[in-house]
Amino acid sequence: MITHTNESSTSGEEMSTSEENSDTEAPAVPPAELTQIEFEAYPPADEDWAGVRALVDGLVKGLTLDVGDFSQTLIDNYKVGTVIKGADIEEGEDDPVFAVASILPLSLFPDSSKLKQLTTSLLAKCDADSTSVFDSILSRTTETAFLLNAKFNNLPLQITTQQYKALKMELITERKENKVYNVKNLVMLAKSFQEPGERKVKRAKTSTPTVQYEDTDVSILSEVATHSFSWKVQDETLAPMDCPTRSEEVVQGFRTVLVVPTERFLKSVDRIVESMCPEA
Repeated sequence: MITHTNESSTSGEEMSTSEENSDTEAPAVPPAELTQIEFEAYPPADEDWAGVRALVDGLVKGLTLDVGDFSQTLIDNYKVGTVIKGADIEEGEDDPVFAVASILPLSLFPDSSKLKQLTTSLLAKCDADSTSVFDSILSRTTETAFLLNAKFNNLPLQITTQQYKALKMELITERKENKVYNVKNLVMLAKSFQEPGERKVKRAKTSTPTVQYEDTDVSILSEVATHSFSWKVQDETLAPMDCPTRSEEVVQGFRTVLVVPTERFLKSVDRIVESMCPEA
């Protein structure tokens, strides 16, 4: 359990719905009011569908997919995954989902047409030189899983580190008991950005943009990724919190897909924990 006190600790990041293009924002706490929240990790459950959907929706901007169906598939396959909610919520109170992390093998999608819609949408974002590589990875459904980590801004770093430690432990356990989780590659979708100066550099239309990452954990995983590609998200700007070199102004939002071999992911978790929260 993590206790966090912050003037804006229950404020959510702005998210826009891929299907409806509308903004969803968590209820804001008045700036003068200090709120103490105790966070607790739980397995995803049906009651979390709306919260999981909102977080996933903010991550998949620019892609064509049934976000609700994807969220339900994630919840149904809860063996390697957690949601972060408030502890000791009274009956009748709102119980928002502050973060969700999951490893979801492609072979567990019950509707192959929904998976095909998502993979086709991802491939459409690839540059020409990368399409064949990603097509090969995404078509090997028994060897590939999605790695999802979506959360509200400004949550304690301990939450991210605990979720990664849980993912590692659960994945190691499930790989021994369930061959479905013996995947070779994890495909991660992450928020990324370009600094204003970088955007002024002219690049070939077919080249992959040079991006930085909104979160330290993604930066670390990007270093061990074997493949990646990025695309610009229209009408989105980000204000990264933990990038020390960022400009003071907001930056252009991108999405980046990383392919991280599973063994490299498992080895990187300790580094993520040590970098983000040494005392975790």
